[in-house]
Amino acid sequence: MECHLSKNRLETLVDGIFAIAMTILVLGITPPKPDVSQAQAVLTSQIFNLIPQFFLFGIAFLILSSFWLNHHRHFHFVRAVDPRLLWINIFLLIFIVLIPFSTDVGGDYPGVQTAVLLFHINILIVGIILSYHLYYISQSEHLCDTQTDKEFLRVQFNHSLLLPGMAFTAGIFSFIYPSASLLVYLVVPVIGYFLHW
Repeated sequence: MECHLSKNRLETLVDGIFAIAMTILVLGITPPKPDVSQAQAVLTSQIFNLIPQFFLFGIAFLILSSFWLNHHRHFHFVRAVDPRLLWINIFLLIFIVLIPFSTDVGGDYPGVQTAVLLFHINILIVGIILSYHLYYISQSEHLCDTQTDKEFLRVQFNHSLLLPGMAFTAGIFSFIYPSASLLVYLVVPVIGYFLHW
């Protein structure tokens, strides 16, 4: 007999790890600490130099928020968790907790292709796992409520391909212009708005 787990414990773990990852993103931004005697002269320029880190922090925070919201939507239809779904979530969380690291590296070196590509690959992997997560849920009637709206899940699956698609595009663009490739994620809300309608 296959063992089904309570979904509440898994949701609690997922929510906690998302919250921690979103919180420690800010630790990648090192605050300037000039001498008090020099602060008046140099603090403004030092804060200005942190703009790439603040920008990528904002992008990563919004992406993590989107991933968390999508995961919540996926689990709305789940009544039990089997071992395969559990392991999909564990692998998802492995790459979620790596996002603060890849964000830190990309924010420190926005003009270095390897640094920003690491960020894009991290987002791509999370997006692919999350899409597969939804695909597995939609194909597993033994895990879902009997009232599950299959059409809604199909639409959600199509939407779930947006972020990994953008990450793949940004990764390709990083070979041409690394720092500008980070701007690709700014079109995600626009595309998401049109997909919603």
